[in-house]
Amino acid sequence: MTPDGPIPKSPRERRASRRNAIHVRVHLSDTQGSFSGRSVDVSRGGLFVLSSETRRVGTLLRIRVLAPRGEAVFAVGVVVRCFSNLEGSNEGNTAMAIALTSTSEAWDRFWDDINATDEGDDEPEPMGPGDDSREPP
Repeated sequence: MTPDGPIPKSPRERRASRRNAIHVRVHLSDTQGSFSGRSVDVSRGGLFVLSSETRRVGTLLRIRVLAPRGEAVFAVGVVVRCFSNLEGSNEGNTAMAIALTSTSEAWDRFWDDINATDEGDDEPEPMGPGDDSREPP
């Protein structure tokens, strides 16, 4: 690799694509029922959601994201991490990292819209204090 080449990913970075901070309403449902939350960040393959409820790791969720333009975007994902007692959360102090297993064409358009706002920024977003303790998708 030359000094001018791309910076390699950190060994701790396990995401296939970068995270983009975006706060949109999210509606989640499974066999136990449904609940709402909001995204903290989104990547092509997953999202990190604050909510009043969480589900156990391995739970399959149907996800409806209310995109910034008002359209509903659908996906299916599996809970990969759960968190409780998060500071600064007014959604019940719980959160989940969700890895997407199936997305719609609308999800691809949603992702492209989000990513277009960050074009030209190849660096991953810096982690804030305490962010290194979670590993969202």
